[in-house]
Amino acid sequence: MIHRVIVAVIGLGMSLNGLASVGLQDYERHEFNPSRGQTFEIPVEIEQTGRVEVRIFSADGDRVRTLSSDQPLDAGIHRLTWDGKDSEGSVVPNEAFVPVLSFKPTDSEAESQTYDPRTFSGGEEIRVNPRVESSGRIVFELEQPARILARAGVRSGPMMAPILNWGVRGPGRNVINWNGQDRDNLVDLIDHEQLALLVTGFELPRHSILTTGNRNLDYTTWRQNHGWTSQMPDFSQVPLERDGRRISRHYYLPRSVDIDPRVTLDIRDDLPVNEAGIPVVTGPVSLRVGMHEDDRWAMQQSLYEVAFFVDQTFVSEEEQGYVPLTWRWNPAGLSPGMHLVTVNISGFNGQVGVRSLRIFIPE
Repeated sequence: MIHRVIVAVIGLGMSLNGLASVGLQDYERHEFNPSRGQTFEIPVEIEQTGRVEVRIFSADGDRVRTLSSDQPLDAGIHRLTWDGKDSEGSVVPNEAFVPVLSFKPTDSEAESQTYDPRTFSGGEEIRVNPRVESSGRIVFELEQPARILARAGVRSGPMMAPILNWGVRGPGRNVINWNGQDRDNLVDLIDHEQLALLVTGFELPRHSILTTGNRNLDYTTWRQNHGWTSQMPDFSQVPLERDGRRISRHYYLPRSVDIDPRVTLDIRDDLPVNEAGIPVVTGPVSLRVGMHEDDRWAMQQSLYEVAFFVDQTFVSEEEQGYVPLTWRWNPAGLSPGMHLVTVNISGFNGQVGVRSLRIFIPE
């Protein structure tokens, strides 16, 4: 279930239509590590006595946990504590979670209210200005919690390194550790004169909580364990702009769809190899492209294309691709020596998977 929710909102702690305001206060920090027993205090502000309930939602709109006050709370600021566990008592995976506040006044004539940050924030595209160190580390600053995509490739050529796939990052200084190599550690991209580095992202909903430290459970497996399903959004029914800022389409995609598909590439012919174990190619060969079975559903939610590159130069494309795919290729015209064959599988939802292999052309 994707977060398309229509609720009555009292935004940013301001009164509306004569109703007493309810809201969430800003956090001192956005991240915590529940795997180490850390907890997170959610500051709630109410202007009259009543009962408070905070529902924690995943990035896909799944209700993860409900926190509530045992007794009615007086007007003021109160803190509800989340231990980073879901409703079944399991520590949640590393991700971003959104608290939604519901308030029921003690006064029977007063109206119940809901404060949902997803209705007025989240998805706004941001400009990231990365600095790449000689080691390959990518350093950048964020003003707000965001979801970040980082990829490297060759200008006018293939994407070659999926570095970070829409990972959540907190405000302040951020570092992405990258070794400067391509996906298969065959090319030193960091020193490539045509290096193309993409670092982009979008803001998370206001008051997002980032969990860290869970090395035992990933987000996809955790959702599968709960039996939660994913649905594609209807982009004609969601806003793509808010207050003059563009909202990323990736904000609305299920996390299970916004992937870098795992690609395979191998030579089907029985070829000799040189002393380094590299296939020796003397004529036309058949290259077979495949995809991990678990990634097929995500890629089938839109059309995708399969493109082939030799030494980072485009040579062929299947515009309405499918896999497994066998490409018959004639390397005629290549000079003797080592060459690199790269395949990109690119989905119309922005996914890109890559795989490369070396071949050797004899004298």
